[in-house]
Formats: sequence, C-alpha cells, structure tokens
Amino acid sequence: MYRFYVLVLIVISIFMFACEKDEVDQNISDKIQIDSLTATFYTVKAWDSTLISCYARGESLIYSWEADHGNFNGSGTQIKYAAGECCVGLNTITCTISNETGQTSKDIQIEVTSYYGGGK
Repeated sequence: MYRFYVLVLIVISIFMFACEKDEVDQNISDKIQIDSLTATFYTVKAWDSTLISCYARGESLIYSWEADHGNFNGSGTQIKYAAGECCVGLNTITCTISNETGQTSKDIQIEVTSYYGGGK
C-alpha cells in the first residue's frame, strides 16, 4: 500500500510541474516600432516652423510629443514645431508611441537660429 501512495504522489507531482505556464512579459514593446521621425526643415530661424512626422508600426497606437524648448501644435502622427529667439540652439523633440503591448520613443533635433542673424 505504501508503494501505491508513493506512486500516486510521484504522478501528481509530474502533472503539477508539467502544466506550469511560462511567464509572459506584460510590457513587450517589440510589437510597436517607430520607423522614422522626419522634419521638413532641420534648421529653422526663430519663429519659423517645421512639420515633424512620425512613421510607426503597431496596432491602436497612441502618440505623445514633448519638446525641450519651443512649442508645437498638432497631435497624432504629425506636429508643427516652432521656437522663439529664446530657444536658439539645438532643440530636441521626442515622439512616444504606445499601446497595450508597451511603448517606445524616438528623438529628433531641430536647430533654431537667430531671426536677426549673427548665429547662435
């Protein structure tokens, strides 16, 4: 009878460990991708603007934009970026895309030169 219980215990143990599922990472971002982030002009004078477009792959994408200096109008795949005289220099604009699988970001740099000339 003892052998029977040991055998049953071994069989139950095998089934318990054989049915264990692998853990799945809930923040997989390889299902979404930014292919490119482009601008109509990479150098603009203060108060002029450039159109920035994000080309991305993925389902149900949500776009968010951020600029370290200057302002932008628009949303989604395209924004219009402009900066004043106070923002002369190299400015970084970041596009982040996200969905239920995760998120990814890409930066683009726009050089803003003085409207009055004379460089930076």
